[in-house]
Order: sequence, then structure tokens, then C-alpha cells
Amino acid sequence: MLTELLDALRAVFGLAFLFFVPGYALVWALYPRREELPWDERIALAMVLSIAADILVTLFIDLVLGIPTTGWNIFVSLLTFTALCAAIYRLEVYWMGRRGVVKEG
Repeated sequence: MLTELLDALRAVFGLAFLFFVPGYALVWALYPRREELPWDERIALAMVLSIAADILVTLFIDLVLGIPTTGWNIFVSLLTFTALCAAIYRLEVYWMGRRGVVKEG
């Protein structure tokens, strides 16, 4: 019973991470100001970019880096990609704040 529940939770969170989180971080890195995109377009673009990022990151680690494409390796590389996009977003917000453009998106 508990194993089935944990497997279901793993599937739900795994799909949410796979189909949304990397793309959402990339959207914030590309459009750091909140008024640049409405929320519905931001969500839709995040889903599309997440699928593209999943494919490109997996191809990059397999073909360029030569790392075998296991589930764990793909998860770690997507987590790294997401963290990199979040860092880019924070740097953009920092620089916009220094120039007086906008506080934070």
C-alpha cells in the first residue's frame, strides 16, 4: 500500500519536474520582468520550453559529454540546467535593480 503511494507520488512529481520546472526557470531567465508576459502565456511557454530543454539536455549529456542516459543522470543534468537558469534570472534582476529598471519580477 505504501509502496504504491510512493510510486504514484514519484510519478506525479517526476512528470511535473520533467514537463514544467526546467521550462519555467528558462522562461524566467528569458523574461525576468513580470509584465513582459501574461501568466497564461508564461505557463504555456514553460511547458513547451521544458520539453525542448529535456530533449536538448539529454542529447547534450549523451552525445557531447558521453555520459550514459540513465534516469538519474538525466535528473541531475536537468536539475543543473534549472539551477543555471535560476542563477541567470537572479543576475538579471540584480543588474536591472542596479540600473534602476525594475526591482524584481
